[in-house]
Amino acid sequence: MKRSWESTKDDSSTSQSKGAPAWRAAAARRAAGPAAPGSKAIPDGAPNCLAGLTMVFTGELSSLGRDEAVDLAKRYGAKVTTAPSSKTSYVVLGENAGAKKLDVIQKNKIKTLSEDQFLDLIAQRGSQALDPKVVQKIKEEEKKIQQAARDLSPATDERLGELWTDKYSPRQLKELVGNKANIEKLQAWLRDWPKSRAAHFKKPGPNATNTFRGMLISGPPGVGKTTAVHLVCKLEGYQLLEFNASDTRNKKLLEAALTDVIDNRSIQGWTSSSTAAKQGAQSNRTVIVMDEVDGMSGGDRGGVGAINALIRKTNVPIICICNDRRNPKMQPLYSTTFNMTFAKPTVQAIRSRMLSIAFREKLQIPAEVMDQLIVAAQSDLRLVTNMLSTWKLSQSAMTFDESKSFGAQNHKPTLQTPFSLYSELSSSQRFGPLNKQNINDKLDYYFQDHSIVPLMVEENYLKTNPVLIQKESGPLRDWKHLQLVSQASRSISDGDLVDTLMHGPQQHWSLMPLHGITSSVRPCSLTYGSHGGFPSFPSFLGQNSKRLRLQRELVDVQTRMRLRSTGNKEAIRQSYLSALLTRLADPLLQHAQKGADEVIQCMDDYFLTPDDRETLIELEVGEANCTYLDKLKKLPAPVKSAFTRAYNSRDHPIAFQRATNLPLSAQKTKAISTETQPDNEDAYKVDEEIAPANEPVSEEEDTKDPLIKVSETKTKGKRNSKAK
Repeated sequence: MKRSWESTKDDSSTSQSKGAPAWRAAAARRAAGPAAPGSKAIPDGAPNCLAGLTMVFTGELSSLGRDEAVDLAKRYGAKVTTAPSSKTSYVVLGENAGAKKLDVIQKNKIKTLSEDQFLDLIAQRGSQALDPKVVQKIKEEEKKIQQAARDLSPATDERLGELWTDKYSPRQLKELVGNKANIEKLQAWLRDWPKSRAAHFKKPGPNATNTFRGMLISGPPGVGKTTAVHLVCKLEGYQLLEFNASDTRNKKLLEAALTDVIDNRSIQGWTSSSTAAKQGAQSNRTVIVMDEVDGMSGGDRGGVGAINALIRKTNVPIICICNDRRNPKMQPLYSTTFNMTFAKPTVQAIRSRMLSIAFREKLQIPAEVMDQLIVAAQSDLRLVTNMLSTWKLSQSAMTFDESKSFGAQNHKPTLQTPFSLYSELSSSQRFGPLNKQNINDKLDYYFQDHSIVPLMVEENYLKTNPVLIQKESGPLRDWKHLQLVSQASRSISDGDLVDTLMHGPQQHWSLMPLHGITSSVRPCSLTYGSHGGFPSFPSFLGQNSKRLRLQRELVDVQTRMRLRSTGNKEAIRQSYLSALLTRLADPLLQHAQKGADEVIQCMDDYFLTPDDRETLIELEVGEANCTYLDKLKKLPAPVKSAFTRAYNSRDHPIAFQRATNLPLSAQKTKAISTETQPDNEDAYKVDEEIAPANEPVSEEEDTKDPLIKVSETKTKGKRNSKAK
């Protein structure tokens, strides 16, 4: 079955003529950004002037990017969706609009707007009164928020300075946001646990969960996994025994601590120190919760295997919680647990909960402003709650622009790659007219990976299509492009000078902000735009690795050739290698096997080996290296074999031999003496005894020298003669 992609309406259809998919061409055009960014003035509309309107954007606008246009609509209270429907108020059309969306527009007779009409709508509706239906709808939404705020059940022992995450933690199932189906499965699994155990876990049940003794819950941080487990266990009457990442969870500790618990002993008997309490009544209401299982470190060695072994024989429910189920550490749990994934709640689901908290705390935040905070927190409920509590410390209201800046400051960190960092820094939105980021915000992309981002900029700044030249045409466009590239290259060169001061002997690391501006931010501010594809990885890293390798090989060759030449490594590279390469390659190329003797004699004269020939070819400057390399590759196999046999059949001089190449017996040395004697014997006040000149020295005394080894047969003969 072929997958149908949304096609775009393009008269030129150049991308489709080349065989490229329509969706890929549309994505490339969207990534290129607007054709004339900042060419049209943005009106200042009244607050909520677009309230009650549902809008859809399709195609590419001339002065606004897609994200900028969406933010502009949300700023004034409009609801933006991705696809048109019968409930859509307006569709803003740009160039190359989607054909499928055009059909839906024509079918439902939806009103369309151009970019100019969209900007005029913001300016005009600001001076008009809102539609009574819109006003009534806004009032109904406010009543719902107020009623939800009254239904919130914060802790009765509220204290000054209590964290909002604890104060407004869910205490009823209806207060949990999102993942309703998974929560119901978990509740049913715990409720049916006694029946499942009685049936020896052979009846799957309606949710196919009753054949498992354990449950593996995974999902991103902040979606409510641990909160849902605690609340469900409490409502079902279970007692929790929780192990977190802060605990040492190795195999021995788990087996020692949970041996009695998995045999159905109550928590009170496990925690009490008295013998009578340890023999307490059996309880069916105990749950073992292993939180952050994928966060086990080296100190938790064997912990996952121990958990898996306990799940196989446990008589109490075991719930394991992790962030990434695809982690290789989690593989042992796949077959013994029921896998359940918690997804991120939608923005609409989180919005009502957060607006209720804001209303209860007398914090005035419109719905569109709250959406920006939720998007910045990536639907992390805890982070959004903490952001609201932090803002309440200083102010009691928040505007759209304040939410954008405050959300950027508290943006949840995500996994960034060198490609994503460079793409963000060099995108059209980063330096567009609606961008509110200052230079410090742009420097954050540099500081996330200060060693690779400048290299990414240096590798790709020539491959971009700058936005600043899109208004020009003809030779003026080329001249403007060359001027921008020249300024960017000068800035990158200045960045290299600053980098020398940082990594050199001076160690001026306080210049890192200056290095980030000169090497990354300023070049991107000049050449930002579309890349025409995926950014390239820095080729400097591979070339630098090759340079270091060739430098080591050159030093090795020069060290062995110095017995026949007086040049340093630079002289060897520039003057000697060309002549040597000629004498090592031409005889074989001209005379085949007959030239092997001449080549071997030359190699022996300069203490070279067969492996050095490829090194000399790589070190050769100019086109000669490619020429000789191609000719040597074309040598017949019999010639190469004959040369190898001739070289191996002879002895060759060695310039020097390293200690590592000596036999093992030659490397071992015997200690001469275990005690060190002082140089000055007067320190011990010992008079030197001089033996008489005529006194004979026995052979036994003579052999006491540790450096003289006496044969064993000789000493045995002396001992036998003395015995006789």
